[in-house]
This record gives sequence, C-alpha cells and structure tokens, in this order.
Amino acid sequence: ISGRYHNPREEDRIFMFLDLKSSTTIAEKLGHLKFSRLIQDCFYDLTDVVKNYNAEIYQYVGDEAVITWQLNDGLTHDNCIRFYFAYKEQLLKRSNYYEKHYGLLPQFKAGINCGKVTVAEVGEVKTEIAYHGDVLNTSARIQSMCNEFGKELLISEFLKDELDLSGFKVSNMGEIMLKGKIKPVIIYSVEQK
Repeated sequence: ISGRYHNPREEDRIFMFLDLKSSTTIAEKLGHLKFSRLIQDCFYDLTDVVKNYNAEIYQYVGDEAVITWQLNDGLTHDNCIRFYFAYKEQLLKRSNYYEKHYGLLPQFKAGINCGKVTVAEVGEVKTEIAYHGDVLNTSARIQSMCNEFGKELLISEFLKDELDLSGFKVSNMGEIMLKGKIKPVIIYSVEQK
C-alpha cells in the first residue's frame, strides 16, 4: 500500500458506520475499564465477519467501527448487507459469554452509503490511508437516524438501487434532511425476512 496512494485517487466504495447501541448507558453501568473490555470483545468478534464478507476495517472510533468495501466486493451477494446480519448473529452466538461478563448482549446499529471517495496517504510521523468525501459524512448521518426511526440498519437510496435485496424486508423511510446536507436523502431500512 505504501506509495500507492501518495497521490490522491478516486475510488468507488461502500462505507458502513457500525455503532454500539446505548453506549453511554452501558459505559455508565460498566465503568470505563470494563466498557473498554466490552468494546475489545465486540471488535474481536468482528474479525471473522470482516474476512467472510470481503470487508475492510477502515478505523475504530470509540465504540464505532467504520467498515468499507470496494464497490463490487460490497455489492456481490449483497455482502455489505449480509455482513451486518452475520455480525449480529456472531454476537448472538456468544450471548452467554457477554451476559456472564457484562450482564448484557451488545447490539449495534448501522448506516451504509456508497459512491466516489478520494483516498490518499496522509501524515508524516504517523502515516495512514484516509478516505475523504461526502459518502462518509452521509453514511455517518444515516447511522445517526437509526434511533429516531427505531431501526437497526439504514441505507441510502444510492446503495439500495445497486443491490438485489430480494432476501430482505426493505422499507422506505422517506426523504430525510440530514444534518449538514443541502438536499434531502432517501433512506431505507433493511431487515431480515
């Protein structure tokens, strides 16, 4: 990867913002050390799911993971959607562990969007690959609407139009004015049938 993104390039990508539900309440209940162990366990359980659905972990931000796919990898077999439900299933399989150690089963909500982003190597002392563009901002804003709609997985119309989704229940949540956006975005919820 070193050198490949020295000059910024455009790529078509899918981004998922995956966030722990009720994290503030959980952190208050567990205390910061135990809460940190919970987050470690949750992200440990993410590893195999990432591999199985051709995803990449872009970054961890507190109790949130940002997942990305090259566009074709995420669209193939609805990988970007199936990923979410596979992760939910992975956590459920380990429910006894989570209940024993933390007294709860962690649940995550997610927002997904796709489109063109700029990717570049940034930094000098600490270098990393960074993605820039509206796609990320919109994904984050979509995820922030999960609580308002009482839904665990929301996607943009842009992504919905690229996927098959015949194996899922898809509901139009309407045109939403997302914070910081000039034009409304049509959002859909996705659930397992």
